[in-house]
Amino acid sequence: MFQSISKNKTAVFLVVFFSIVSNAQSNMFGDWRIDNIIGISDIKEYSMVKQEENNRSGHLLTLNLDGTFVSRNLPQCGNDTFLSAFGNFIVIDDTHIRFILRKTSSRSYNKVHNLESDLSRDLGIFYIYKDSGSVRLIASNGVLEDDKNKILYTKLMDSFNWRLYDFVWNNTKGNNPEEIVKDCIDLEKRIDFSHCKVVFSKKENYGDVILMQENSNFHFVIYDDFKKKVSLAYPK
Repeated sequence: MFQSISKNKTAVFLVVFFSIVSNAQSNMFGDWRIDNIIGISDIKEYSMVKQEENNRSGHLLTLNLDGTFVSRNLPQCGNDTFLSAFGNFIVIDDTHIRFILRKTSSRSYNKVHNLESDLSRDLGIFYIYKDSGSVRLIASNGVLEDDKNKILYTKLMDSFNWRLYDFVWNNTKGNNPEEIVKDCIDLEKRIDFSHCKVVFSKKENYGDVILMQENSNFHFVIYDDFKKKVSLAYPK
């Protein structure tokens, strides 16, 4: 069994700090079904729901009362590879949690490719966002206002349907979203670009969607990377 508590001063600090703030998110403890194993890949967002007793496949995250976590897959077939990640977590407040990866393990039924790695890697802070029916862990800088803005931007992006817009394309040699949007042509003269800032971008199969904020208003921009063209999205 993986044990890291009391091995070094850092681990001791984690346990002490955890005991102070553990009441902030007592409902985070226990078993969760999660979409990916924490710490195996550089993933910036996870989605999880409480584990049901009769469902024992997929990926599982266990948050223990002593401040340790185990994240692993639960293969349906015994011949599959079993991946696990072990470490510590800190509930910082009602909306933030931090993970420190201590060990990873890969085991197979035939024991030919069994691997274990001891390490100490701070996975950073995650924003605890309670969505409808699930909890999302989103990489965070620890500032709640920034977290709320990120959720708002994501929802705006998810609501965007390019088929409901018209476009006026213009060539661009921009190398990043800030440079690209400068080549937009606003035929309706309704946007003050001097008061706009790029707040979010997302790659789709039809191009890059760039979200601009002008005071309390938001505007969408589409960038065609293949043709090197850009356009504001005009509602039809």
